[in-house]
Amino acid sequence: MNNELKITECPRDAQQGLSYTIPPEKRAAYINALMHAGFAVIDFGSFVSPKAVPQMANSAKVLEGINKEGSATKLLAIIGNARGATEAAAQQKVDVLGFPYSISNTFLERNIHSDASRVLHVLDEIAAISQGNGKALRVYISMAFGNPYGDEWSEFMVQDAVYLLAGKGVQTITLSDTTGLGTSQVIYNLFKTLIPRFPHVELGLHLHTLPEQAMEKIDAAWKAGCRSFDGVINGLGGCPLTGYELLGNVNTLTLLHYCRRHNIATGLNENRIEQIAAAYPDFNRLKS
Repeated sequence: MNNELKITECPRDAQQGLSYTIPPEKRAAYINALMHAGFAVIDFGSFVSPKAVPQMANSAKVLEGINKEGSATKLLAIIGNARGATEAAAQQKVDVLGFPYSISNTFLERNIHSDASRVLHVLDEIAAISQGNGKALRVYISMAFGNPYGDEWSEFMVQDAVYLLAGKGVQTITLSDTTGLGTSQVIYNLFKTLIPRFPHVELGLHLHTLPEQAMEKIDAAWKAGCRSFDGVINGLGGCPLTGYELLGNVNTLTLLHYCRRHNIATGLNENRIEQIAAAYPDFNRLKS
């Protein structure tokens, strides 16, 4: 099995819950600092309603300031509907469209104003838009490890969702622990079951977690065969609209520490990442 851990850096997820907005040119400057660190993908922004997520307004302007020259890192934009997909797909610098699917009706309604039946039609539209514009599609299964809303949840429902998405041709699927409910055992069980059944699908992990629980969850996913992880430098951010805004993302530095401990390759420039982490312990320096 591949012994390299691939990291998607997610400043968008860190910034979307801020109480203030960062000017587009400073968001672009921060992305530029990340572009030569060796990340596989950077989740840089989103094309959603600025009324819903004002922190992500002007993502097209952010793209104008991003320099991709000499970098193999791909840029991912989150979209929530066909209109957002069309807007993102028209941007030459965008490589990947990210869509937040979920097995939770409550989350679908809160996050993208959809439900279990309508979201499949939206997904088909987005898949056609991404394919027609030469963009990759990554689908996130939000609430993949538990549900705080009282909606039905089980490991079998998550497995069925992966079957459904893979059957629609989705080749990159990320299981998201949106509210930090997943235990190490559930994380291990799902990846251990799904990865052998879908050898042509890249299954990844997006964790929102308490820092003291992060290492054991990373370990569970890795030992189950997961090789694609999302992270945020300094563990900043969370997920607005869930009620769990203070639950941070897994720290990219924690992922790197895990890899060093277990002699796992990442292909990342760790010195550069540590310099960025020290320079930007939070995003206050980018406020104005």
